[in-house]
Amino acid sequence: MCCVQGREQWENGCRDKSMIPKQLNDIVEADLAGLITNGVAEGRMIDYKRALPGNSDADKKEFLADASSFANTAGGDLVFGMDEVGGLPTQITGLQAADLDLETRRLDSILAAGLSPRIRYSIKAIATTAGSPVLVVRIERSWAGPHRVVFQQHDKFYGRNSAGKYPLDVNELRTAFTLSGTATERIRAFRTDRIIALSNNQTPLPLLDGPTVALHCIPLESFAGAPQFDLRSQYENPVLLSPLGTTRWHYRLNLEGVLGFGTQEPCPSYTQLYRNGVIEVVQGRILAHELDGRMTIPSISYERYILGYMPQCFRLLQSIGVNVPLVVALTLLRAKGLFMGRNGFVDDPGYAIDSETLVLPEALVEDFATPPTQILKPIFDLIWNACGFSGSENFDLDGNWIARN
Repeated sequence: MCCVQGREQWENGCRDKSMIPKQLNDIVEADLAGLITNGVAEGRMIDYKRALPGNSDADKKEFLADASSFANTAGGDLVFGMDEVGGLPTQITGLQAADLDLETRRLDSILAAGLSPRIRYSIKAIATTAGSPVLVVRIERSWAGPHRVVFQQHDKFYGRNSAGKYPLDVNELRTAFTLSGTATERIRAFRTDRIIALSNNQTPLPLLDGPTVALHCIPLESFAGAPQFDLRSQYENPVLLSPLGTTRWHYRLNLEGVLGFGTQEPCPSYTQLYRNGVIEVVQGRILAHELDGRMTIPSISYERYILGYMPQCFRLLQSIGVNVPLVVALTLLRAKGLFMGRNGFVDDPGYAIDSETLVLPEALVEDFATPPTQILKPIFDLIWNACGFSGSENFDLDGNWIARN
């Protein structure tokens, strides 16, 4: 019998991310049993299969249609090794006598060749007490779609609703194709509005006057729809809101979301987590120091600060259920007249920045595991270019940050 209250609690825990409310690597047999106990039916974000797809063309097309329907809609889980009746899971059967390493490679191959463009997904084998594992294929919602099944000239697009997958109609395809471009435009408009506001001292609290760093982490999903994330966990445990470059700080709720801020007056730094998942980091103390009569960017320390803070931003986003991809954007405000500090090269100061605001190109991040150096080096290089140098001298030829002295 379906336990309605338990099912509601189960579904509320998903935050529209996947029907099994856990990170894929944390799923265990008890979570699969919970799907049965709570009567979690097949639908928009989960599908049960007793067996892996076979090698026939029809089986492959069915698998590709399932996978693409999740990617084109809200993401979700394909669970192989579970029985269902009328869409309700009834038993964990496992995948008997299956070489899961071989099968995983086979599924990878089918997905790589059968969808255009490719989707993002992960595969995890879940051990069971019966000895036969269950395979979960978690497909991420895509912001680079829609994705089409191209295997054997099938040439169809699929979406997903509570009844399962279905072919997208013309209007849905038009919406899907314009979604990514619209999100990009809205992201850039948001960033422009925030730069103007920061330039006009429109900040959550009075900020230290002077050269300022503004770092934005902007998930595409924040502007592809109208998400509102539950930020109570960050208010109750605000450690990830600690602002950049300060140890004395506090936090509070505000209209936009949750704010972590330095307690000195005027405020040197704050981190604003918006309800739609955007992070705005502003720091007014690390960008410029006086050296030999010039206002100088302390290249090693400010790059170290930003590189070190990026993983904290990613952990903060993950903690509230935000998905990649996301845009990382760095802006320098009140930067005109700054020179680049070069340890051991005082005889060549380069040139002063000739723009009041440096709006650096955005970087697209498709995986939270992407090294911060890979994301930020091209942006740092452009700041060095603005000061008359070919690139950041704090990286080696392989792109590793070495804080050259």
